[in-house]
Amino acid sequence: MHQKLSEIIRERRSMLHLTQEDLAALAGVGLRTLKALEVGKGNPSLDTLQRLAEVLGMEVRLEVKRIDR
Repeated sequence: MHQKLSEIIRERRSMLHLTQEDLAALAGVGLRTLKALEVGKGNPSLDTLQRLAEVLGMEVRLEVKRIDR
């Protein structure tokens, strides 16, 4: 089972002892945007995800799969 993006961001931020305000400032992302992501709302751009991942010591990978029907 895949963990939700909101959980991954929230848990990693907590593990690093960062507040939402800290992470938003370090990543150059709006606090409102980060709060929305952490509760599972919003549709972040790839740039936003990359900025957050960089501060959180993570990487963003895009996987494209073919779906046979």
